[in-house]
Amino acid sequence: MDLCKHFVNSTQKVSELKPNGMNYPIFLSIVNTIQSDVESKHIQTESFRTWQDNTIFATGLELNIILGKNSPYIKKLSINFDWDQYREFILAKQLNGLDSHPLLDVDELKKAKTKPTIDVELMWTFSPEHCQPNLKEVKGNYRMDFASHWMDLISKRIHANFGHQTNITRWHVEIEGDSDGKYLSNIQLISYFQFDLGNTKDMQDLQSFVQKSLKSLLVRSSRVVKISEALIEQSINSVTN
Repeated sequence: MDLCKHFVNSTQKVSELKPNGMNYPIFLSIVNTIQSDVESKHIQTESFRTWQDNTIFATGLELNIILGKNSPYIKKLSINFDWDQYREFILAKQLNGLDSHPLLDVDELKKAKTKPTIDVELMWTFSPEHCQPNLKEVKGNYRMDFASHWMDLISKRIHANFGHQTNITRWHVEIEGDSDGKYLSNIQLISYFQFDLGNTKDMQDLQSFVQKSLKSLLVRSSRVVKISEALIEQSINSVTN
């Protein structure tokens, strides 16, 4: 499939899931749906794990997809799904057939005003050594300035391509220095999304929505990768040719 061309490797399988606890059967179903979809698409993963923090009544899924073999400039795509007890409770009330959900008897949750949404973070990790060419005849902070230029171009192109679909998107970088000047030792592009589950009616409906949402995330990521690769390549050629 074209939308997965940056992710696919038929020899890699997702790691086994650990139980996520009895308080989150809806989220566990979401996780299992994502795992099944990832496996069916033969997506090469670095890690696939759930986490649970009872001190803040939250849980989540961390999915790391390896891109390095298909992209010289972007090493990894991370997709993080965040969930909590309040959303689990609201959705348990909403979906048909979940009368026996364990959280429905928790009095503290009955006043919850949370909307049935799931928060998603997409994070692309770039390869600093490939994105900042060394120019022997140049000194100073030229590598950092060079990266800042194509990062700005990528941000503008993403906004032009996605427009109103773009939620919060930002760059995270770390700066180091050597005898030739400053450079970026870590470069990450991060986008935040929120999917509304308010129209789902039962578990089958929820699973179908999750599959469609994952597909849209992969399509978006594939487009971001293509945009980034083209602009970085163009920028490198402009200073090395």
